[in-house]
Amino acid sequence: MKAIENHIGWALRAVCVTLFAGIMLMMMAIVFNRFVVIASTDWSDEIIELMMVWMVFCGSAEVWRMRQHFYVEIVPAAMAATRHAWAYRVFIVAASLAFIAIFTYQSFDLFMRAVDESPYFSLPRRLWYGALPLNGALMMLFSLRELYEMVAPPRAAA
Repeated sequence: MKAIENHIGWALRAVCVTLFAGIMLMMMAIVFNRFVVIASTDWSDEIIELMMVWMVFCGSAEVWRMRQHFYVEIVPAAMAATRHAWAYRVFIVAASLAFIAIFTYQSFDLFMRAVDESPYFSLPRRLWYGALPLNGALMMLFSLRELYEMVAPPRAAA
């Protein structure tokens, strides 16, 4: 199971790096085109926006998987020395899971209701909105894994 998660993480990072490189190349081409006009770049905003949405949400899922997201440290640090530290951590993970579940449900609803198209290429807006429920579902799986690791009894070494 850990191998599958590692492959998912590798894929998320690869998508982010590829999209970031694509955004950077397009931005450089747009700047170059301002000085040496070669062609119209009116279409580029739409593609950059699409790549940015996917990069941000895939990156968010990978950050969540690696537990590298930002959080307020003062409360966990204060709770660490108490007998309620474990319950507090479980509560935080469960509350995060509930939030992500609501986010995923609502974003899937948005994805399903989307019927509009992008202005330049007439691409379905579902291409943009699809990043939300997909990566929300991944974040839910990562949260479930974390919750399971917290509440499951430790397995004996074989």
